[in-house]
Amino acid sequence: CWADARRPSTTRRAHAMAPTAILVGLVVLTGLIAGCSKPRADPPAPTDASSVVSQLGRVPIPTGPATAPTPTASPGHPQLLTIGAPVLATLPHGASAVVTALGPDVVLPSTTTTPPSSVAGTVTITVTGATGVFAVHAADFSSRDQTGHAIALAASGPTTVTAGNGQTATLRLTGTFRAGAAQITWQSAGSVIAIWDFNIETD
Repeated sequence: CWADARRPSTTRRAHAMAPTAILVGLVVLTGLIAGCSKPRADPPAPTDASSVVSQLGRVPIPTGPATAPTPTASPGHPQLLTIGAPVLATLPHGASAVVTALGPDVVLPSTTTTPPSSVAGTVTITVTGATGVFAVHAADFSSRDQTGHAIALAASGPTTVTAGNGQTATLRLTGTFRAGAAQITWQSAGSVIAIWDFNIETD
């Protein structure tokens, strides 16, 4: 009888504790879920350059090349340049070289007090770093001023110069230029290779 009287008491105690354990578990689980779902606060955005550097570290600034690359030109792919600029030109037969137009070197009269309307000037064509046999001809160059007026050019010296591998050649062209803008055009085998523009001052 004693044993029978204790058994129901134990059973009732066990059933009475079960809801408490479940409740505790729910509270713990709810806390974990709340902790996981709580959004994380973002770090404050940097407000000055030193803060950015401290967060990201110093970023090296890329530097450009020491000199601008030389533009390339060939028949069907001409270049528009300012006087004095070089161009790496490839001719139809495959020879290549760096070609530069310089000048014009003008001769101003010293016996007049008013600026002349036109002056004689010389354009110098230089060929350097040739690969293969590279020839330029005076007849391949022409010039026009800003009004479209043609400027006759004549060779001052040889009418054709040739540069072999690694050699340098110079062609000089003389014309009468009016004050203002003008250009000189170089063609090879009927195709424009380069156009150099420049200004003439007569005062």
